[in-house]
Amino acid sequence: MLMLWTSLLACFSEPPPPRTVVVISWDTTRADALGSYQDVSHWGLNIPPNLRPPPKTPVADRIAARGVRFQWAFSAAPTTLNAHTSLFSGLDPHEHKVVRNGYPVSADIPLLAEQLQEAGWETLAVIGSSALERGMGLSRGFQVYDDPQPAKPGDPSPQQGLAMYIRDAAMVTDAALKAVDDNHTAGEDLFLFVHYYDPHTPWMVPVDPQLGVPGYAGPVDGSMKSIGILTEQRKTNKMLIDDVRQARALYLSQVSWTDQNTGRLLAGLDERGLLEDSLIVLTSDHGESLEEHGRFPYSHGPDVDLMNIHVPLLMRGQGSLGVPEGTVVSRQVRLLDVGTTLLGLLEPEAPRLGNGEQIAPLWAGVLPPAPPAFAEATKPISLEYTQGWNNLPFERTVIADGMVVVKSPWLKEPPKLYRMAPGQPPAEDPSSLLRLDGMLSAWDAGAPGYRTAEMSDETRAALQSLGYLDAPPTTPEPEPEPEPEAP
Repeated sequence: MLMLWTSLLACFSEPPPPRTVVVISWDTTRADALGSYQDVSHWGLNIPPNLRPPPKTPVADRIAARGVRFQWAFSAAPTTLNAHTSLFSGLDPHEHKVVRNGYPVSADIPLLAEQLQEAGWETLAVIGSSALERGMGLSRGFQVYDDPQPAKPGDPSPQQGLAMYIRDAAMVTDAALKAVDDNHTAGEDLFLFVHYYDPHTPWMVPVDPQLGVPGYAGPVDGSMKSIGILTEQRKTNKMLIDDVRQARALYLSQVSWTDQNTGRLLAGLDERGLLEDSLIVLTSDHGESLEEHGRFPYSHGPDVDLMNIHVPLLMRGQGSLGVPEGTVVSRQVRLLDVGTTLLGLLEPEAPRLGNGEQIAPLWAGVLPPAPPAFAEATKPISLEYTQGWNNLPFERTVIADGMVVVKSPWLKEPPKLYRMAPGQPPAEDPSSLLRLDGMLSAWDAGAPGYRTAEMSDETRAALQSLGYLDAPPTTPEPEPEPEPEAP
């Protein structure tokens, strides 16, 4: 009898199993590049349905089916560093003061990894692009921050290959599993951040035969040269429908390749017994304009409409971190809410992270009014403001109450009102336009002052190679938005 009670007491006194939290970021991934987001897709609405290449993301779609999908999640910026800073700080760009890539995060801004490390978590990160290299500040709080290092003077020209600045999804997955094997201590809580860069241009993965145009023999091969050809054709309204389709197929192939390697990552973590008590978060920093825009096609940075800031946000949990399966949250949320939500779930006694909202109650049906979502563009760099916050002249957006207001001060256009719906259709509602425009003006009134770029020659070379420091051509007046030429 005594032995039985001893065994029972031993069972009750066992410590809780270690937890694993995996945050996976797919760079430059529109929400509607995932199959699970086709109910709110802006995708290919100008292309006949039978000619639209469909997303191919079975791994992400399984996460959505077995967890929570936030239908309308918005980034605050269409650039890698400032969007990820919002993710890990709970602050928007006016609060964390990251202008764009190359402007390091201030050391006085608390970050999610720092908070978790202080609470005793092991913190590991594996990065796919030097846009997030450790000198930019997001490495704070990570015991291991495995990133591509910028080139040093004398290294081969960036034009001879991007390998010194990025690594593909297979390399990232291999590095992530190795980081876990080399650094994780059994029984310890683990926070793992994995950044995949592949959906970003150039599109280097061969087109998936199931997505590409059968027999395609045109110029679109995913290289920066071919993307330049597409851009000029779009601006002059000389695009052919097969070129449009092949470009979309190439983009979707990059996303599909990232999905495959995400599956390999999760399978590897599962084999190591790390997903029994876990939370997986899959998201993106921002979207991408394809042929939709006549002024800045095949790019991101100059635009903050829904195609550029509507991002996927999926959460799947098991064990003590379980979340309800097959749940869709239709109320809008923000990328900057993610860090706050994770900290609240994992370490409730820790200080609140930034100004993010705790969105976990949303999947239980508690739906308080959503805070407005603000976003601002980071280009054209040649027109940035020098008498105040750098990005003030650029396109800016506020989303509230199912409405979207977009305005571009540098074009001197009046603000425009849209509905928060697939295709962002125009809306006629003068009172909503006035109210949301007032919100946007108030947000801009609180913007910080001008911030000078302070980056090393190595960082500048890396960003130039990745296309982040090239100011795109601009025109004083907006161009029309013609449709692609029919076959």
